[in-house]
Amino acid sequence: MNKVVFRNCDENSECWVALERLFQTEWSDFLFVDTYKPESKLPPVIVALRDNQVIGGLAYSRFKEPHCDSEVIWFNAVYVSPDWRGQGIASELINRGVSQVSAATQSNLYAYTNVPSLYESLGWLVVDIESEPNHKVMKVSL
Repeated sequence: MNKVVFRNCDENSECWVALERLFQTEWSDFLFVDTYKPESKLPPVIVALRDNQVIGGLAYSRFKEPHCDSEVIWFNAVYVSPDWRGQGIASELINRGVSQVSAATQSNLYAYTNVPSLYESLGWLVVDIESEPNHKVMKVSL
């Protein structure tokens, strides 16, 4: 039995399309082309693989920083296939994702999530800002 492997992935990788499709099972309008443009200067997408199958991943975007005017890097999507949940894969994706964002470019990293308890368990804090029901903006210091 093979373990879960985490890799960086770009538009030239065979995992790119598979991960986009996986994200679309949760967010039907998700497209990498909407956020991964050359001028975006985003960290690489992270993919979780098991037996060479994409079972999860993390992608970034740029969005306005809460209570500020500047655009910063956010987690745009963090997702693990339902069959693979509860094994620490999302936590590992989040931790690896944080390590890819430079404190030289921004002081906090943000995520908009419907599972704030996962982020809180990893040391993230809730941002006091209006959100949809059952969603929170989370931040972690870099």
